[in-house]
Amino acid sequence: MNRVRFAPSPTGNLHVGNARTAVLNYLFARREKGHFILRIEDTDVERSQSSFEESIEEDLKWLSLEWDEGPYRQSDRLDIYRSRAAALLEKGLAYKCFCSKEELEKARAEALRRGQPPRYGRVCAGLSPDAVNRLEAAGKPYVLRFRSPEREIRFRDAIYNDVSFPAEHVDDFIIVRTDGMPSYNFAASVDDQLMKITHVIRGSDHLSNTPKQIMLFLAFGFEPPAYAHHSLLIGVDKKPLSKRHGATRVAEFRAMGILPEAMVNYLAIIGRKVDREFLKAREELMGTFALGSFSSGDAVFDPGKLLWLNKEYLRTMDADALLERIGLGRKEDGERLLLLRENASTLEEMRSMLRMFQDGEIDEEAIDFLASIKDQGEVGVLLQEIAAADHGDFETLFKKVQEKSRLSRRELFMALRVIISGRKSGPPLKELYRLMPKDTILERTKCLGKRFSAVPAS
Repeated sequence: MNRVRFAPSPTGNLHVGNARTAVLNYLFARREKGHFILRIEDTDVERSQSSFEESIEEDLKWLSLEWDEGPYRQSDRLDIYRSRAAALLEKGLAYKCFCSKEELEKARAEALRRGQPPRYGRVCAGLSPDAVNRLEAAGKPYVLRFRSPEREIRFRDAIYNDVSFPAEHVDDFIIVRTDGMPSYNFAASVDDQLMKITHVIRGSDHLSNTPKQIMLFLAFGFEPPAYAHHSLLIGVDKKPLSKRHGATRVAEFRAMGILPEAMVNYLAIIGRKVDREFLKAREELMGTFALGSFSSGDAVFDPGKLLWLNKEYLRTMDADALLERIGLGRKEDGERLLLLRENASTLEEMRSMLRMFQDGEIDEEAIDFLASIKDQGEVGVLLQEIAAADHGDFETLFKKVQEKSRLSRRELFMALRVIISGRKSGPPLKELYRLMPKDTILERTKCLGKRFSAVPAS
């Protein structure tokens, strides 16, 4: 059985880049009828927080990325890592390194001065057992380093194709820190081995970690998994995605009113060739998914494309589904929501627009338009006519006020929109007027009448 894992660190909220990794692993698992495993990599004690773990799980659930196993927490598996490290130490595949930070930094600076890549010089690799015992007895702190086999590492990546790292790329890297906590590469490799992970699908920022993890697999006598490193997300300005591009956390898009289906759809198609971008059913996403369809080039995260997809999902929903997503539960709002979705890209926009039916709220921009009309007497006439009119056909109302108004057709139409809806833009006014409660219109006319000293008839 194919087994994949999503392994976030609870040092922050779920970023769309990490969410993309989760989506790709989930779709691969479902397409291959395999297992999707959630693993929390929380060995960074200083930065890891349970609140971040909770928010990550909440975001995954919101995206409907159900995991089959887990969440496993690395902090609960420390005895396993210590046991595995001890096994390497006993085999001579790891050794204790007593070099201080100052000594390592001095060696690093010297290598850079010579124009050489900084590498650990294996100062402690040849220490005798007696020397090790003396240093330990003296209370000298140490790390455990893996004894690199110093050979070229080659592997086939599903996205990058053939990848090779020269022998000198990996030095004797740390597997256990001075505080006894495992390093990222060691814990991740041990977990992938014991959890029988068959495919590692992750961001290309982990590509350079792969030779270290492959070495650890081979050291323990395990066959390395298959790898697929997808490109990282960049903004439309072709720079690394960051806060300067706006929302980047999944929770932010959720608060904006982005649908989870739209988010998953978009994250599943970024950076790959697809015949259609709008893949409504989860089965369609799984059916078209293939690691080989992804490009190793930059993947642009375009908020505009996400909004377009979100709007497409909104357009396909019936009234009951929209009511459920909006969270209002009022049957009379169903038809209104179907009208509003043509002018809204998010659930939050729909909620905001729906308020025009529920209270007499008026946007300042709309008030400014009425204030810009030269003959303010015209505003008073409109307010009185709209307040006194039977709430019937919009065309009848328009003809009636047009006969008494000296405004141009464009100005008149905009003034009617402002008085009826409290906004300068929105759905077709004819349909809007039909669905607008008479009481709400009267509330607006009274409010505007006071503002413009032209109290309409009630």
